[in-house]
Amino acid sequence: MPSAEQQVEPTLSRKVAIVTGAGAGLGRSIALHLAETGATVVALSLLQTELDELSEAADAAGHPLLTQQVDVGNAEQVSQVVADILARSGQIDILVNNAGVIVLKPVEEMTVAEFDRVITTNLRSVFLFAHEVVPAMRQRAQGLIVNVSSQSGIMGFAGESGYCPSKHGVEGLTKTLALELADSGVSVISVTPGAFMRTAMSLITLGPSEQAQWHEPAELAPAFSLLAAQVDQVRSGERYDIWRLAQSGSVAEGLAQNTPLRRAQAI
Repeated sequence: MPSAEQQVEPTLSRKVAIVTGAGAGLGRSIALHLAETGATVVALSLLQTELDELSEAADAAGHPLLTQQVDVGNAEQVSQVVADILARSGQIDILVNNAGVIVLKPVEEMTVAEFDRVITTNLRSVFLFAHEVVPAMRQRAQGLIVNVSSQSGIMGFAGESGYCPSKHGVEGLTKTLALELADSGVSVISVTPGAFMRTAMSLITLGPSEQAQWHEPAELAPAFSLLAAQVDQVRSGERYDIWRLAQSGSVAEGLAQNTPLRRAQAI
């Protein structure tokens, strides 16, 4: 359990954060939590209806945030939204690449369009946002990029001929970016849930026994503010277990171990 000192909520009042895939699930909880800790949050989603509901929830909680409808796989839209944030705020301190979709089909049933959509949303978006954000972070010699990965980025699962490659790609891109930014003051890490989590995606990927053990995304969201607040302790290029991090309150305790979760597949 966290010590009394670790339980103190981090303050991110001078930080600017981008969260992709913020309209639902983990991304929504991350955006709300970062806003609660004082960060200026720009929440991105493809669906305006999700963003409207998110804004209402943030306002009701007394921690408003900014929203922007964007296709995270569209290079022009990503470039524009980052440029707008920099013009308005002058900095980007935290980038959470969370946007993700899944298609559960055997490879012979997966269409090329479905494969491309998964790769574009899950992997191309991570590259696009890094491409736009890194120069500003490098100029300020500080920043944190958190790429949300999955056990599917570490292991293979039947029916995930698009999702597994996309998440393996996220893991590889994370390591590459960490190497390229090693002397820049910018840290790049990947994170995996570390616990079964209730989301729209997990409703189709987790079986009944796993669903009986799952946690709400809001229980994992504090890990992201801890990473931002303890960024000097973050080991760039590593993978973190956000459940363990959220429970311990310590970045040092959150390093992922090679103990993959097993899960049922519904294909």
